[in-house]
Amino acid sequence: MDQLSKTLDWLYSLEARGEIYKLERMEAALELIGNPHRKLRAVHIAGTKGKGSVAAMLDSCLRQAGYRTGLYTKPHLVNLAERTRISGTEIPAALMLHYIERLRAIYDRAGMALTFFEFTVAMMFLYFAEENVDIAVVETGLGGRLDSTNVVTPMLSVITPIGFDHMEYLGHTIAAIAGEKGGIIKNDIPVVIGARDPEARLALTSIAGQRGSAVRLIDRDFSFDSQAPAHRMDYHGLGLELRDLELGLAGPFQQENAAIAVATLEALRAQGWRMDEDAIRKGLREIYWPGRFDIVSKRPLVILDCAHNEMSIAALLETMSVELGPDVKPRLIFGCQSAKEWAAMAAMLGPRVRDVTLTRAKPKSPLEPEELVAHFAAHCPARVERDSMRAIERVISELTPNDVALVTGSVYLIGEVYPYFLTLEGRSGLFPEAGA
Repeated sequence: MDQLSKTLDWLYSLEARGEIYKLERMEAALELIGNPHRKLRAVHIAGTKGKGSVAAMLDSCLRQAGYRTGLYTKPHLVNLAERTRISGTEIPAALMLHYIERLRAIYDRAGMALTFFEFTVAMMFLYFAEENVDIAVVETGLGGRLDSTNVVTPMLSVITPIGFDHMEYLGHTIAAIAGEKGGIIKNDIPVVIGARDPEARLALTSIAGQRGSAVRLIDRDFSFDSQAPAHRMDYHGLGLELRDLELGLAGPFQQENAAIAVATLEALRAQGWRMDEDAIRKGLREIYWPGRFDIVSKRPLVILDCAHNEMSIAALLETMSVELGPDVKPRLIFGCQSAKEWAAMAAMLGPRVRDVTLTRAKPKSPLEPEELVAHFAAHCPARVERDSMRAIERVISELTPNDVALVTGSVYLIGEVYPYFLTLEGRSGLFPEAGA
């Protein structure tokens, strides 16, 4: 085993520590390495659905405008390095090894037992600061108020649509969940709010009002007109009117995400950031964000989608109807985590698919596929193939040229099967490595 593999094994072993939601720990950890988060100009993003896509769109547009960007998203699909990118490229493996070993030595000497997420957040802040990025786009992990990324004081906060997910941590009402997500809103720092749910809007605008944060609110200060099924939209904002924007991502929900991203860019323009219309258009058109209604084979048609909660499954079903037609029934490969609302997801997906192969998404706390059989069998033929790669190979071997296969239910499941399709293309990773 090489040094990188050994070091990554050690880093992943930190997951056994679980999560600890205390920002004082994160502040203390960052102080030991010179408070790199205080050296960054950042946009901080929270929400239930779409925050990764919004982050990727912002990064793409800012790069087209000529800025050196840092982008932090989670979780990764194939490689840990995906989470931490500068100007669209992953942190090089050798440099990631250097940062992990460097931080491990510092925290071991200090007797600090960081969690996996705390450690990767510290690494991200240090990497971005030492590489002098012009702007960092930082996605929260879970929630917002107590998320390890919430030590940063951004130029701008962004809240994407709010729905039910991670309720064991965030609460069992939309208002409670919105309150946790809205914890990233800082005093006197503007916020873009893309939530449409009335309870979420009230909770978020109330937090912003208490903190003196200027609000740009969807359907009040900005809106969009969809041209679906075309991947085009019109944007209407306070200072920008952009007609016929072309999106590189499929699905009506991505048009909502694009509107939130453009509203964020408008807010940055108001702060003096240079961002012309051509950069926005090109950034949205050339966005690359794998695992989101991602066509990895065209004949037969195979689609990978990271939908993993009720809100994202609803968006996936809408996209299926628009992109494939309402009568197309894919052959589904499904696996999810035990903490998710899996019965509800099965009830949503079952009537819309031809049949389902249930599998086990290994990382974290996978749901045993046998638990799902009865829930899907009420709507469509269901079978179990516990190994995800065998499930993929089995379904693909059965497809006719006109069939559609859909893989969804868990980000972890998509990450497990993605290398199979990358290998067919002669690729090893989703993004280029810096310097490669």
